[in-house]
Amino acid sequence: MNISKLINTIKIIPKLGFWNVAYTVWYKISLKLGWRKRWFNQKPTIQGVFYTPTSISKDYREEWKDGLTLQVDKIMSGIFTWFSYHHFEVGAIPNWHYNPFDNVSLEGDKHWSEINDFGLKTGDIKIIWELSRFDWLTTLSRAYKVFGNKEYLTRINQLLNDWSKNNPLNTGPNWKCGQETSIRVMKLLTSAQLLDQFSNPQSNLLEIVFQHLERIEPNINYAIAQDNNHGTSEASVLYIGATWLLEHNYKSNKLKSWKKQGRTIIENRIQKLIQPQGTFSQRSMTYHRVMVDTMIFTLQMMKMLKEPTFNNRITKKIESLAIWQYKMTFGANGDAPNFGSNDGALFENLHSRDYRDFRSSTQTIFGTIFQKLAYNNLDVSEVLYWRLGKDSLKWKVKEIDLPKSEVLDNQMVILRKENIIVFLKNPEDTFRPGNDSFHIDLWYKGECILQDSGTYSYNAGTISDGFKSVAAHNTIQFGNYEQMPKISRFLNGAWIKSNPKNGFIKDDDSIIWQGSYKDYEGNKHTRNIFLSENTCSIKDEIQSNKKSVIKYHINESNTYHIENIKDYKVSKTEISKYYLQKENATLLEKTINKKSTFTIKFTI
Repeated sequence: MNISKLINTIKIIPKLGFWNVAYTVWYKISLKLGWRKRWFNQKPTIQGVFYTPTSISKDYREEWKDGLTLQVDKIMSGIFTWFSYHHFEVGAIPNWHYNPFDNVSLEGDKHWSEINDFGLKTGDIKIIWELSRFDWLTTLSRAYKVFGNKEYLTRINQLLNDWSKNNPLNTGPNWKCGQETSIRVMKLLTSAQLLDQFSNPQSNLLEIVFQHLERIEPNINYAIAQDNNHGTSEASVLYIGATWLLEHNYKSNKLKSWKKQGRTIIENRIQKLIQPQGTFSQRSMTYHRVMVDTMIFTLQMMKMLKEPTFNNRITKKIESLAIWQYKMTFGANGDAPNFGSNDGALFENLHSRDYRDFRSSTQTIFGTIFQKLAYNNLDVSEVLYWRLGKDSLKWKVKEIDLPKSEVLDNQMVILRKENIIVFLKNPEDTFRPGNDSFHIDLWYKGECILQDSGTYSYNAGTISDGFKSVAAHNTIQFGNYEQMPKISRFLNGAWIKSNPKNGFIKDDDSIIWQGSYKDYEGNKHTRNIFLSENTCSIKDEIQSNKKSVIKYHINESNTYHIENIKDYKVSKTEISKYYLQKENATLLEKTINKKSTFTIKFTI
């Protein structure tokens, strides 16, 4: 580590938290010394029946059947889905350590502690993990419950037996991550509910859930130290999983302490990581949905297990989390800004809708906490049906106030005018920020005009770096460097905090917002947004001693006109809406010489 990186690291330690940093260092040391290999024992595989026959659902709606049929037919023909987008034919029983993107496999006999997440010859480890998230399990469970085809139940047990045989506890890459382990438990318990076996499970199901908790609990402090969705999902599953096992008199003296520990941690995480107006610590739309879906699972399971409800302060945080997601969902098909990291995660998959449709998640969290709907739309209500029953489909819609302008937790600026909406990322140094300060999204009638480039992959070398860069966002890049210096793959230094004077200016005809920030090199960016009924103007002023560039990533459409497009170089670029997917977009680019003021105007 060079001197400047060391200094930047030291400066942000108080923001990361001294305990978090200390534990992370200790974790890395214990891995290198091989101690965790000794602490996490390998065990024999579990073989036999996991789920048994059940009755058919008689009130499943006809309009959902076509989507479910398409999903289950793919699985039964050996076609599995990666990241809710890519489909590969890999056989009825897939190789659980196979990367179909690169046609390579990873050996599965190493202890998880000996595997390097980002040093794999098979490329991005998330590709290996994807089928072991068990999305196919809940799809097959839904299909069996709806259609009663015994082949679906047989395939469930075949897949679980093969998975267990080739993934013994703590052996292979699919045990590497505690969060991946927790996602599987969510799917196992959800399928137990779907198949009417939550209250009378098979012994094999009890055993496989217990083994997963054995992997989660000893490592949960590492998840907590990240201050992100790893801690929330692992704590939720530790709490719910232990409670469920205790309900069925599973023989282990660890369960009572795990239950207490899990509930304590999930309450702490909710309080710390959800801010007053609902912003989640990771400032990402898809990770926000991960947190929403984790709360759906937790709250529903708590109700089924007759656990005491959370106190009012925690409940208010969850309500704010839900409303934040509702406010951010503007797309015609339920889409939302592609802000923050987007790794393809879709925890709540009890539906057949597109990955980028956030409405199913929002509808279900509204039903779970408010006993009301977010949308009067049965197309986005299938999860609600599975989680809360057919009567929930008749609930009334909850009215949410959508003011013309607001700033959520000093981080998300929103301007609304008729069918136009603007979202802007305001820099705030409370949690790990990305290089997207003052990035702006512009939407019209559910269509995104100015858009974020997305993530693409966490382990694609310079391609990944490009998608993370300030150059991939609709904002200023000073010189040829990032808004913040890079410390590690997921951590920047010299966190930016916006000017406390940022805010709205009153105007009868337009909504006007003005803000500024200064980076660690002393460069200053001031941005003014003017939004009227049919125009959006973005005025930027920079103060810098470097030649800079501004970029806008736009979706080509006939719905708008750019008044001064001749001032910009127009070229092609790529954006990523799904993990490991890229599509073409148009790039507007303008070079700015040091101190300058300039405006771009969209007429819609």
